[in-house]
Amino acid sequence: MKNKKKRLIGIFVIIAMCNLWSLRPVKILHVYSDFNSSVFVVVDHLPWADSDKIGWFLSRREKLMNDYPLIDGIPHSYYIMDVGEGFTNYKENPKEDLLCFSMGKNEHNCIIKNYPMVMSERPYENIHFQISSEWAVYNYELTHEGKIEYSHRER
Repeated sequence: MKNKKKRLIGIFVIIAMCNLWSLRPVKILHVYSDFNSSVFVVVDHLPWADSDKIGWFLSRREKLMNDYPLIDGIPHSYYIMDVGEGFTNYKENPKEDLLCFSMGKNEHNCIIKNYPMVMSERPYENIHFQISSEWAVYNYELTHEGKIEYSHRER
């Protein structure tokens, strides 16, 4: 009976630690805009739940749109990128698919392409969110009423 109680307490502690870890504030490490149709936002992590990821982006959307304006009337995409193991370069990771930024004299100016969330916005359509995990891709829409609706799942 004591072993069962210890296991339950251990499982509870692990779950609590994971939740606390995922609740820490998301840091934006770098933002790049092509000033045409795409903005790349590099973050240290994203919230755990899909609804929290979308909420995080929506709470920063207006600021990103003001700081990194894109051309009106054409489709836009905001690529939220996970920094993973940090910034790197082609010498250290020659076989990886890297996205590199102009970051001054810093030789570690690339990250491995990993897009856990992409927000797509097209004129006269709902805003679309694509959230990727290791197992699947989930698609959501932000309706004109401000509701987040699940649209479909891809493998």
